[in-house]
Amino acid sequence: MPNIQQILNDEIRRLARKETSGALKELKAQIVELRKTIAALNRRIKTLEKGCVESVESAAAVPAEDNAGNSKAVRVTAERIVKWRTKLGVNKSQYAELLGVNLLSVIRWESGKSVPRAEQKRRIVELRDMGKRELGKLLAEKNISPKVK
Repeated sequence: MPNIQQILNDEIRRLARKETSGALKELKAQIVELRKTIAALNRRIKTLEKGCVESVESAAAVPAEDNAGNSKAVRVTAERIVKWRTKLGVNKSQYAELLGVNLLSVIRWESGKSVPRAEQKRRIVELRDMGKRELGKLLAEKNISPKVK
């Protein structure tokens, strides 16, 4: 004669497995949906970050006018600010004085921690495009002596 206790235990285990598998199927479906949602959100974040980077890069381009009055975009980056400043032969504090800004602003621009405002970018481009005589007059007005190369 079969053991009744064993039969009851087997039946209880079978019913418990049946119930848990049903609950697990629902949870697994929810997990799959959540993973899809996370992947979609990650794609959206990357797209938004890419858009922010593009907008920052486009803001870095300043329209500059050439002698004929045609405007073209000029990129003002940290490396270019350093390059233009050293080409002028002035140190950071002298460059800040020429631009009419604080020394810390120039330091932060050159380190890439911040970017100049549009008006400051225009002034940087003006300094870059100045001829030697104009630049000499400006340096003399501000009592700035450039480094001897």
